[in-house]
Amino acid sequence: MKKSSRKKGKAVAGSNISTTYDTSRRDSSSRHYGDNRQYNNHYYGAPMPSPNRHPQNRLEGYVSKGAAHNSLERGIDAPKCHPKTREMVQENILSHIARGKEKVLWLSGPAGAGKSAIMGSIADQCYTERQLAGSFFISKSALSVDRHSKRYIIPTLAFHLLELIPGLRELILASIKRNPSVFDKKLQHQVEILILRPIRELCKTADASEWPRAMLVDGVDECTADEGREYETEYERQESKEANHREVLSALVKLASNPTFSFRIVIASRPENAIEEYFSSLRKGAVARIFLDEMYGPEDDIALYGEAMLTKIGRECGFLRPWYSQVGEALGIEDVPRHLAQQSLGQFIYIATAIRYVQTKSKAPHKLLEQVLNWRSNSNCNAFASLDALYTGILESSPDSALSVKWLRSIPLFRQGDPWLIKFILESSPGQTQYLLGPLVSLVCIVDRRGNPIFHFYHKSLSDFLEDPKRCGTFHITDDDLEGFLAHRHIEILKNKGLQGQVPRKGALDGVLEGVCINLLNHIGHLHKKEYDASHVDWWFSHLRRGLAQHYVKVAYENVHKNCDFLSCGPACELWTECLMRYARQNHWMLPSRERFSGFAVARKPKPKSGKRK
Repeated sequence: MKKSSRKKGKAVAGSNISTTYDTSRRDSSSRHYGDNRQYNNHYYGAPMPSPNRHPQNRLEGYVSKGAAHNSLERGIDAPKCHPKTREMVQENILSHIARGKEKVLWLSGPAGAGKSAIMGSIADQCYTERQLAGSFFISKSALSVDRHSKRYIIPTLAFHLLELIPGLRELILASIKRNPSVFDKKLQHQVEILILRPIRELCKTADASEWPRAMLVDGVDECTADEGREYETEYERQESKEANHREVLSALVKLASNPTFSFRIVIASRPENAIEEYFSSLRKGAVARIFLDEMYGPEDDIALYGEAMLTKIGRECGFLRPWYSQVGEALGIEDVPRHLAQQSLGQFIYIATAIRYVQTKSKAPHKLLEQVLNWRSNSNCNAFASLDALYTGILESSPDSALSVKWLRSIPLFRQGDPWLIKFILESSPGQTQYLLGPLVSLVCIVDRRGNPIFHFYHKSLSDFLEDPKRCGTFHITDDDLEGFLAHRHIEILKNKGLQGQVPRKGALDGVLEGVCINLLNHIGHLHKKEYDASHVDWWFSHLRRGLAQHYVKVAYENVHKNCDFLSCGPACELWTECLMRYARQNHWMLPSRERFSGFAVARKPKPKSGKRK
């Protein structure tokens, strides 16, 4: 068996940070930006709760408050079904929650079919009727890791039950106190400790028939691979992701299968292979299924939604007649809403994006609708052809579409998810965010209602489009080019000794610059011209928090040699090495010997990039 090249370093004095040095070359597909700290072998934007804290505080440390159906993070614009649409499928789901034999219902359908909107409407209905026991809306496009990591799902559902069911709070907290390591266990064990065991105890004295009946988990396919791991190939990352899908589903099915658990669990996801295979492996009758196909008449619902929204736009603009008919007649289209419904190929995300684009007011509504109707695909074999044509047309409306796409590809990589930090790093001049992404607000929300940056993708299908070279064509960016772009942005900030775009308010500037300087650790090993001197490296060092500076200097010393050959360093590497060794001497710190990592990756045989099984 091949020995791992990962070596454990000493913890920084006075901190709970355990440093891990990885001397292997790293696949850029495993990179995320925004954090170089490692807590309990998992990378997150903040430390994990201490086992010595009060049980409720520990539980809340693993609760994703933004994943609840009515959370402020999801906002009032969270996907919901338009009135009079998707009525049949909603009725079937609500009927199953009330009277269904199977305790698990799987709602599935292709990308953009409206699963999250249906789940949002079901959650609202159940909440209104006091039948919602808990909900978790998983979202890969959300910048917070707690929205798409499996570690937060069971604790969040337990927290929702704790808030709703009288007498359960004390039992759950007591169970956490008896099992302080519960949050480091597999999900099946978390289910037993956090939910089933307390419910069994409560059922001895309580009447469960009065409890809410519905528990909703949306977007299981968006649950991501394990954090804190290095993946040699994209295949390894995909394997981890699929394993997490199976673990989440297995935990939820175990929960529902227990006789003391009286709730109905509704799970929504795309029909990914791993998810389909898992449900198929269960005994017959264990899970009820609803697939969003033609039986549920999506075209009629999409046409109804399109007509209602186009009429609303006309009313807001003071148009006296169905204005969209004029646009259609000029293009030879008799029924515009029906035409858009046919173009959508059953994907609600198509009509939703088209309507948002017409609502942008960047031009007169007539002109914007005319553009949408002209963005047609000639392909009949691609299920996403119309959506791809729409995305392409909207992206081309940016004054610098190539740079805009680099921004859109970069944003999900900032794992800490601080929108201000993302804005300050990506901007090379004040106002660039609005300049580049302002025309793309039908694809990504860039400010919240208070005027703060947010960078929220309306749908995961945008990322799917941008990551698939066959779909996005000339907009495709390789992982190496993307890493080069991010490295360039950080190096430019270093050369400038400060931000190039909008400068934050005085009280927040130091924290932002510290975040930028920590992020820079990911990029100093990227090949670049040495267009700066020791004073710039000193500027970097001056913005590190004193108690963590030793740790970051060690990480910088390792990373800066990443692309050196066995015998020599480049000019930038030599400069950084000289400065880092000076800091170490001045503070009596030990640095690892250069031989530990320099040239190591060159000397060994590189691993194949293919993700195929052997």
